[in-house]
Amino acid sequence: MREHMNAHVLMLKEELELFFDNPVGVAGHPDYFKSIEDKLCELAEYQGALDALQAHFKEDK
Repeated sequence: MREHMNAHVLMLKEELELFFDNPVGVAGHPDYFKSIEDKLCELAEYQGALDALQAHFKEDK
């Protein structure tokens, strides 16, 4: 589960880097700021779940 959530966090961070590196827009995303906001909210959700998982459950051995 940790690997799954980590993968989502990494993927979302990469997608956000694309938005930040190409501020004129990314094809298929006409509403630039809304797209960034959506990705940030999704990142926060996965990061929060990952933090909760790490805080409340032991590491799998």
